[in-house]
Amino acid sequence: MAEPTAVAPWLHLSLPATVQALGPLQALVLAQAQALGFGHAVQQRMRAACDEALATILRLSHDASADADNVLQAHLGVEDGALLLRLSDNGLPYDMSLLPSYNPRRPEQAGEDAAGLAAFLMQKLADRCLVLNQGQQGHHVELHWRLPDGVADQPAAAHGTATPQTPAPTGPEPTIRPLQAPDAIHLARLMYRSYGYSYVNPDMYIAERILARVDDGRLTSWVAAVPGEAAPVGHIAFMKGHRDDDTLEVGAAVVAPQQRGGGLLGALLSTATEALRQRPERAAFVHAVTAHPFTQKTFGRLGYLPTALLLAYTPASLRFRSIGARPTGERGSVYYACKLLRPAAPQPVYLPEALQPLVLPRAHDIGLPLQPQPLPATPLQGSTDLQVQAEPALNAAFLTLRHAGADLAPVLRRTLRQLCRAHIDVVYLSLDLGQRATGAACTEALGLGFIAAGLTPFMPWPATLCLQYLNNQTLEEARVCAVGPAAEELRSAVFTAYRAQEYL
Repeated sequence: MAEPTAVAPWLHLSLPATVQALGPLQALVLAQAQALGFGHAVQQRMRAACDEALATILRLSHDASADADNVLQAHLGVEDGALLLRLSDNGLPYDMSLLPSYNPRRPEQAGEDAAGLAAFLMQKLADRCLVLNQGQQGHHVELHWRLPDGVADQPAAAHGTATPQTPAPTGPEPTIRPLQAPDAIHLARLMYRSYGYSYVNPDMYIAERILARVDDGRLTSWVAAVPGEAAPVGHIAFMKGHRDDDTLEVGAAVVAPQQRGGGLLGALLSTATEALRQRPERAAFVHAVTAHPFTQKTFGRLGYLPTALLLAYTPASLRFRSIGARPTGERGSVYYACKLLRPAAPQPVYLPEALQPLVLPRAHDIGLPLQPQPLPATPLQGSTDLQVQAEPALNAAFLTLRHAGADLAPVLRRTLRQLCRAHIDVVYLSLDLGQRATGAACTEALGLGFIAAGLTPFMPWPATLCLQYLNNQTLEEARVCAVGPAAEELRSAVFTAYRAQEYL
């Protein structure tokens, strides 16, 4: 009995995402196919499949911007009884629905549906074809060919290897409407064009997850569409962590580069502002980035005022493409800018005197009446109820103190130690200023190295104090853009506390 043909190790090849990649890709596949004993006819199918797969990928994922990641990774090896070619890229999000359908019963239309024909052939030339969109992990096109008889079905171990000025748009005026199901994949592509894969909410890159958020009430989304074009050119949304939250975030506001400078962002914001009048929530907020002034200025004109400065909130990888904001290598900070949607009743609060200059003016700015009360001298009682929520996309943790008990200090210390050992970059702690125990709880947290961020109303309580703990994060105050006196005062106070912790 003849020995089975040995399976070669996995092969990896990095290629430019251009048509020039076809030759090396075909050579790689055919050399392996020949070594594994594939017949001439199958090898010709493989050659043609590589051609059609590359053409399809380039059509769907190509991004012409200057900072695009136009690299194609080819992985070739044996898996589950087949030769597997996996082509991976980090270009624009896509699915096959973006291509025109090809009808093999009407071959006379092949010239009109060339893109659809390429995709059709790619799937027919392999025994199995898969197209996988994995969001921030990129996209994968997989082609499988069953191994010839006599080849061992054992995979081998792997072996390594100046800001441009945007002209005013011309053409038809975009119209703004609610997001529809076919818009979802185009929205994912639009997010990519604005942020690359650095946007903090990974769900916005996957059409199915966008639609799931719309269906369960966590996302209310509008797009700007040009008549006659399938892909939207702008977007804005209301977002909620949970359907029943009493506040909502206004965000995911993006405008296609070719539409910038024509007032489309203002029109999207006007649509969202008008829709707020019908919302049941108590407050709306934005996370206004500090890498540039545009978000602060835009939302400031609409009545969103800064009440907290969240240091190191966004990963260092966050990019703003085509607007001139350059990466600094450090995590980015954001202002929590809030707007009450209806008048709030006076709120008795138990706020340490040292934090009152930071918190009370910002509450007054937005019309939230806080009434400081004397801090009780009674000790903490009962067991601590501390909720912990990790956000992998941010590499941050959010703690919510539901009840401060007698064991608060060890509970908080143990939780903080665990998060630091897990290399979480920043920890945010929310406290209810309406609870009598908050003053003592705040003292305990500050003693562990937390510093005040400010007020985050209705997240989840009307008067919510946010503290923050930075795990070995180095920040420079000069890189935090502050627009207006309130933002400047917050920046000064928070960085004074940050520098004081640096010297402890």
